[in-house]
Amino acid sequence: MEIAGIDPELIARLERETTALLSALIRIDTSNPPGNETAVAQFLDDYFRAHGLEGEICGEPAERRSFVLRLTGSRPGPRLVLMVHEDVVPAAAEHWTEPPFEGVVKDGYIWGRGAIDVKNLLAAFCVAMRRLHEGGRQFAGEVVFVAEADEEDGTIGGARWLCSQRPDLVACDYLVNEGGGEFLTMPGGERLYELHVGEKGTAQFRILVSGESGHASVPLRHGNAVVGAADVVRALHDYEPRLSLETVPAEYVELLVSDPSLRARLLDERSARAALAELSESDSPGDRLAADLLAPLYGITFSPTIVHSSGEAVNVFPPSAEVTVDCRMPVRWTQDRVAAEVEAALAGVDARWEIEWLGTIDGNASPADTRLRQAITAVMGRLVPGSRVVPIHSVGFTDSNWFRAAFPAVVAYNFAPFLVDDAEAVTPLFHNVDERISVRDLAFQSVFAYELVREVLG
Repeated sequence: MEIAGIDPELIARLERETTALLSALIRIDTSNPPGNETAVAQFLDDYFRAHGLEGEICGEPAERRSFVLRLTGSRPGPRLVLMVHEDVVPAAAEHWTEPPFEGVVKDGYIWGRGAIDVKNLLAAFCVAMRRLHEGGRQFAGEVVFVAEADEEDGTIGGARWLCSQRPDLVACDYLVNEGGGEFLTMPGGERLYELHVGEKGTAQFRILVSGESGHASVPLRHGNAVVGAADVVRALHDYEPRLSLETVPAEYVELLVSDPSLRARLLDERSARAALAELSESDSPGDRLAADLLAPLYGITFSPTIVHSSGEAVNVFPPSAEVTVDCRMPVRWTQDRVAAEVEAALAGVDARWEIEWLGTIDGNASPADTRLRQAITAVMGRLVPGSRVVPIHSVGFTDSNWFRAAFPAVVAYNFAPFLVDDAEAVTPLFHNVDERISVRDLAFQSVFAYELVREVLG
């Protein structure tokens, strides 16, 4: 598919430049842990200096630093931040078709760890910033490119450090970050793009199960901590908390689900759970995909991810076992409210247990009806005629959360649109083997960023 209204020769040049940049960035291994993002910050600093621009490398510790570049427009106006993280998740090379840290270009795709999460945006934003500078900065206000460390783990420096220690660099009116932008093609051919205007919170915890020690040759009918842990896993897996429609956009349901009766049931708390089950069991791949997309939006989720026993000997009952759980909670939920749901979920478990909190981050959101949303919709309407941009809450976590918490007036959205590959092709590649992005999608993301700045600050 072509990018509407853009000179094909310009697209070809952008493809070459963004491809070369992304390949070079992939070759800088910033697997987190340990991160080593300062190497990327230095690369970006060298790139912009070669184009007559000077940014700032900042952050702590010395090997985990971020890069910030500010372009001031020709007249006063608001500040827009384009943000992306420098680190990537680890990759085991033996499982990949192409080496994950070589930035191989093959069959119209750039392969490697970070190709879509999210060094693609590093390359796309770099080229957009260069074009804005070389075009005479004909915009109002200021656009700030923030390449930040430690998003994947989130415990050292990065966005939180920038918000608390250097608000002079990053405080803003508008922010656009990774996430969102994958598209679905509707039955009539219309493209549906997700705009993430908010995101659920995270409440991670362990359930510590106590048991009776003893020799395993005499089976314990009661008091086996391992069996208790298994019962905890099953209870959390099977638990059905009360559904909430608070973050389920009616427009999103109406576009995803063609059956009017089923749509109505999905928008009614009393019938939504049965309707979701019906969608997920449908013979239609489109319905099953709709169920996968909609189900996490309906409220709290419990996902047991790790089970450990305190024992080491195979012939000894351990005194304890633990189940680690990832919980995602809607905006405005609290840890106390999650604790109440855990109590309800485990009410029937015949074991002694207690909860240990690993960390809680409240979800937050920006308003959906803003100048930034209007600008995104306008730009997408020009570049991809007939597309629809629908605001929803992300079920994952991004560093946009820290900006909304630090700067309550900011409008922070996650949107990095694709043109060639749809959500079914792109989504399975995140944190997976053979991560790759189309050369055309990479250039499109740079075009979008450039056009968005001109639309918001024009």
